[in-house]
Amino acid sequence: MVITIIGILILLALPRIRVIYSIKLQGATKKLVQDIKYTQTVAITTHTNYAISFNPTENSYQVYRISDGNLLKDPYTHQPLVVDFDEVSQYRGINIISVDFAGTNILQFNWQGIPCDGNGDLLVKEGRITLSYQDESFTIIISPQTGNIEIQ
Repeated sequence: MVITIIGILILLALPRIRVIYSIKLQGATKKLVQDIKYTQTVAITTHTNYAISFNPTENSYQVYRISDGNLLKDPYTHQPLVVDFDEVSQYRGINIISVDFAGTNILQFNWQGIPCDGNGDLLVKEGRITLSYQDESFTIIISPQTGNIEIQ
C-alpha cells in the first residue's frame, strides 16, 4: 500500500519536474538572446565591431571587441561578459549542442549592427545556436542583414 502511494506521488510530481527543466532552458535561452541583442546594440552605438565566440565543448561563450580582443562588460554585473553554463548554478546542465555561422563558432556584428560570420563576412544565410537541457532543446536563429532573432 505504501509503495502504491509513493508511486502515485512520483507520477504526480514528474510533470512538475519537467516544467522546471523547461524553465531552466528558457532562462538560458533568454540570457543568450539578451546578450546577442546587447552585443549588436553596443556595436551600433560605439561604431565598433564586436563578436560572440562560442565554445560548445565547454558550454560557454564570451563577447569581445574585435579590434583589440577586450571583453565587453556585462551591463548588469559590470564584469566581463563571459558565460559558462557549467559554472553558473542556475544554468548548470545546459549544453550548447551546435553553433553555425557560415561554418564558424563566432557571430560578429559590424559597426552597423549587421551580423557576420567568424571571418567578418556578412551572413548570407541564417546563423543558428542550439541549446539543450535534459531531453528538450531550443534553436536560436539569427537572420542575415537585420540580426533579427527567432527561437524555435
